[in-house]
Formats: sequence, C-alpha cells, structure tokens
Amino acid sequence: MTGLRFIAAAAALVGSVSLAGAQQITGTYQVIGDNANGTGYRGVAQISGTAGGNCSIRWQIVNTPPTQGFCMRQGNVLSAAYRLGNAIGLVVYRIGNDGVLNGTWTVAGQEGVGRERLVPQR
Repeated sequence: MTGLRFIAAAAALVGSVSLAGAQQITGTYQVIGDNANGTGYRGVAQISGTAGGNCSIRWQIVNTPPTQGFCMRQGNVLSAAYRLGNAIGLVVYRIGNDGVLNGTWTVAGQEGVGRERLVPQR
C-alpha cells in the first residue's frame, strides 16, 4: 500500500509541475504576417479567456476590419478558427519558450498558406 501511495503522490507532483510550467498566453501581441501571395501585413492580436484550454482571439490588422476567432490550446500548440468575410479560416501556432507564437494559416477554398508570428507586447 505504501508503494501505491508513493506512486500517486509522485504522479500528482509531476502533474502540478507540468501545469505550473504551462506558459500563459493571454494578452496582447504584435502581429507580423505574410500572405500566401508573398505580401506582408501587420497589426495587433488579443488572446483572452483561456479557461480549460479554450480561448478567444481578435486580430486588428492594419487597413482591415477586425477579425474574431475562437481557439483551443493543447500543450505548446494553439489552434484557432476564424471568419474572414464569408470564408472560414484556420491557424495553428506553436508556442515558443519565449512566448512568441509562430503559425501557419489557411482559408477554406483558397490556394496556399500564410505565415504569422505573434510577439507578446510587454
């Protein structure tokens, strides 16, 4: 019985360390992106409400109406779906140790993919 208690305590400790080491992603980010056609764009993104791994994200790209999406985090990956006009898009970011999110995105029914970098504003 003592061995089982030790294993349970060790598992709880590992679980709490993993959760404590999880980097917070809520906040404001500088957006630096490249469209599939090679043109670039800049703006600001806000990530909020990351309870239970779910969140919302709002992009304000220069000379473009704001775009709202919903996101889900799993480990060091953040995925977000969004509406761009009448089209649906998807972006998948990898969360770096420095808090920078590097992503690849696409829009349903369109050729190619874009790249986007979200840099935390401190």
